Amino acid sequence: MASARRQMSNTLGNYAHLRTVPAFIGIFFAVASLYSFGGISSVELVWLEYTLTTQHASLGSLGAYVLAFASSDTKSFDRYEDWEKVAITAGPAVILGNQYVGMFADAVADSTALAVIAFIATIVSWGVAVR
Repeated sequence: MASARRQMSNTLGNYAHLRTVPAFIGIFFAVASLYSFGGISSVELVWLEYTLTTQHASLGSLGAYVLAFASSDTKSFDRYEDWEKVAITAGPAVILGNQYVGMFADAVADSTALAVIAFIATIVSWGVAVR
């Protein structure tokens, strides 16, 4: 009886650890996206004496996105509905557009409403991609 409880506890503990990594990746994605679109002004890692740059935030967001999508249960693009495909594609497009398309980046920087819409688009895209 005690052995069965211990085995069940170990299994639940292993599952909890597996779910922790995607949660950390999701938090990193959200913070990097917030920074990229002006939702927060500075991200500084004092212990490492490092301040996040917009380029690192964009590349980190994309890396987290790809990692999360690759580890999702439905990583085959064919398994998504058309609106989900649009949402999944929109996230990285908005991130890349904000980083590498000057006109897009200027519009996001000049308009708080557009920055909020861009941030929400990336979060929705994340949510659809990792389901």
